[in-house]
Amino acid sequence: MAKKIKQIFTDHFQTFLEQYESKTRQVVIEDVQRMIDCGDLSKGYREYSCDTCNEVKKVAFRCKSRFCTTCGKKYVDDRSENMMVAI
Repeated sequence: MAKKIKQIFTDHFQTFLEQYESKTRQVVIEDVQRMIDCGDLSKGYREYSCDTCNEVKKVAFRCKSRFCTTCGKKYVDDRSENMMVAI
């Protein structure tokens, strides 16, 4: 499901902006763009290597946005946990 929503934004957000950019808040545009770029290796990553077998793994950066269907779940879980600790 998350990938489908991200794909819809990837495919259609530019077209949407062409028509509604003047009515769309800048923060919304930035959040959508961050969500589209989330997990994309070409936008940045951290590289890990195993000293034993020399295997290299690249882990793409995440946007950590509440709006992102991937990162939003983690944000909500972390927020819930912090609220429970405060009680």
